Amino acid sequence: MADADRIAILSNRVDALARALRAAGVDPRASERLLGAAAAATMDALALDLILAEAPPDAPAAEPRPAEQPVRLAA
Repeated sequence: MADADRIAILSNRVDALARALRAAGVDPRASERLLGAAAAATMDALALDLILAEAPPDAPAAEPRPAEQPVRLAA
């Protein structure tokens, strides 16, 4: 399970963002989008913690991918 301290820290940061947005008078629709993105990012971070916690300690690191070449677009 994800560390309870990490969960509390991330939750407190999302709450602080909500308070700051309200205090700044940000439009409620914009606040909703920002808070939704923050909540999704929080859930992704916690899910990643769980995935990494379940990985075997001797799992090999992923091979780095070669740098992608930029695509030239016709003007």
